[in-house]
This record gives sequence, C-alpha cells and structure tokens, in this order.
Amino acid sequence: MTTLEIDDKQLLVATVEVTDEFIAFDMADGRRIEAPLWWYPRLFAATPAQRRNWEILPFGDAVGWEEVDEYISAKALIVGGAAPGAVPPAQAAE
Repeated sequence: MTTLEIDDKQLLVATVEVTDEFIAFDMADGRRIEAPLWWYPRLFAATPAQRRNWEILPFGDAVGWEEVDEYISAKALIVGGAAPGAVPPAQAAE
C-alpha cells in the first residue's frame, strides 16, 4: 500500500471561487483544485452573498464560511469525496 505524502506548503490557499456548480481553491503554488458544489450541502444551500463571505483560516490550508458553518480544507478537496448527506442534484430531483 502506498501513501500520498503532501508537503504543508502545497496546501496553502490563495483565493476561492464558488459558483452555482463548483467550488475551487486557487493554491499559492498556481494549482487550481475544484469539486462539485453539491458535495457540500450547507454551502450548496447558501445564498451567493454567503458563498462570497469566506476566509482563509489561520494555517492557510483551509477555508471557512462561518455564517453557514462550513469549513473545507485543501486536503479534503485533493482527496475528494462528498460530505455526509450530500446528494447529487439529479438524484435530489427524483
């Protein structure tokens, strides 16, 4: 079994973009990490103004939306996977 070694410097978030469809972290080293917004139900349900109200947390490797109680680390986006309770939009419409 192999493990992924990640240097903490590779996890520094520079800025964030949240649209109706995805969330993206632009990293300090130039990479962009994206995930479907539906993976994060609280953020998915938030208003556009609430989605814009983010802050990079003190260690620089995670972002928080205090108003909607959502906190996402860069490592979580790299590893991938939906939050508990997340339902794909097509499935939710059924």
